[in-house]
Amino acid sequence: MSRATRRLSALMAGVLVIGTWISTAQSQTVSVDAATLEQLQQIIQQQQKQLEQQFEQLKSQAGTINALEQRLNQLEEDSRETKAAAKEAKETAEEAVVTMQSPAPGRESSRVVSADNPDKIKLAISGQINRAINVVGDGRDTDAYFVDNDVSNSRVRFVGTGNITPETLLGTRMEIAFSPNNSSDVSQSEESPDDFIDVRKVEAFARNDSYGQIQFGKGQAAADDTAEFDLSLVAGPIMYSGVADIVGGLFFTENDELTGIRVDDAFFNFDGKRQDRVRYDSPVIGPGLQLSGSAGDSQQYDVALTWGGDYGDWSGVEVGPFTTLGAVSFQDPDADDVDWRVAGSFSGLHNPTGLSLTVSGGMDSFDEGDDPYNLYGKIGWDQSFFSIGDTGFGVDFTYSENVSAENDEGTSFGFAAIQLLEDYGTEIYAQFRVFDLDRDESPAVNEIYVGTVGTRVKF
Repeated sequence: MSRATRRLSALMAGVLVIGTWISTAQSQTVSVDAATLEQLQQIIQQQQKQLEQQFEQLKSQAGTINALEQRLNQLEEDSRETKAAAKEAKETAEEAVVTMQSPAPGRESSRVVSADNPDKIKLAISGQINRAINVVGDGRDTDAYFVDNDVSNSRVRFVGTGNITPETLLGTRMEIAFSPNNSSDVSQSEESPDDFIDVRKVEAFARNDSYGQIQFGKGQAAADDTAEFDLSLVAGPIMYSGVADIVGGLFFTENDELTGIRVDDAFFNFDGKRQDRVRYDSPVIGPGLQLSGSAGDSQQYDVALTWGGDYGDWSGVEVGPFTTLGAVSFQDPDADDVDWRVAGSFSGLHNPTGLSLTVSGGMDSFDEGDDPYNLYGKIGWDQSFFSIGDTGFGVDFTYSENVSAENDEGTSFGFAAIQLLEDYGTEIYAQFRVFDLDRDESPAVNEIYVGTVGTRVKF
């Protein structure tokens, strides 16, 4: 073989070797790239799964954040509503205070409701039920009588008030008694009389504490209540100077017969009354003096001076450890043979001990004959024995002359107790009382013994 041929063969062999190496190298490169790609794909898939999981977590967190934002918004809305409700409640309470501070003879307790124009006028509705059972021994029989207690009978009242200036209050008051079997009507001969319905007050009033108060319509004359000022608890529903009211309609008996003399004929405290009138109350002078005057139908005139009366609220005046309350009045009652009538009362309460003393008196000046009069005294004791409310006791005595007839002498004494259930506006009371009428002429009457239990519920 020639040298050229050998060179060519060597060259061709070299080329073949080089080609084989290149082919092998290319094959290895492709193999390495595929494995790396597969690894990369696996890594990408793993990262994608992680991203998906993180995305789901972010979605969950976003939902939680959204719920928290909604809750926060709701709390803010509730807060605004609560503040609005609190503001409304505060305004209603302030309006109630204004209404309760309006003239309220008889110490009225009211609840405020909306009127037709609530921005200007507030209407307060309140009232009470006062029912009792009297067990009476009249010297002939012992019987039980179911009555509405005329000491403070069942009633409802409506009071509308509005301020024309911050200092001047205008108002109207309507009060009606609904009293079935009223204790001043029930008697041995008629245990179920007709229902007693009495329009006690229908009046308009204006009050400014710098100038006083004027009332126009049917209501209390200036002398009304002046014989009945009393700071003891038992005075409210059962025991006060008007001792006859709990059995006023019953007749005294002689032997086994009824006489024509009723209990309220023989016992009277000479207090004023309600009537159609115009009445003026002066501003309170000093710590508690107030002057009142009224002119009413049938040419009846009253003047009164009170101490601690405070437009009929009976707030009293603090003197050291005592609360004091009093009144005196002069009347022209337009009654047969009566020139004039005078009445008064005073009550003092020792605050540390709860002991109180109350006295009352009244008389008529007659044209002829002996003047009738009445004297009354009571010792009271009020304490807080129980958390449900205060407890009160009272012992009283009444003496009168010439009330039922000339030379008649009437005496009455009693013992009473009361328990308040303050959260329910309820009073539970009991009383035992004796009425004795000593007469110079026939009929000579028997004593009357009365045991009473009852309850007054206010609303």
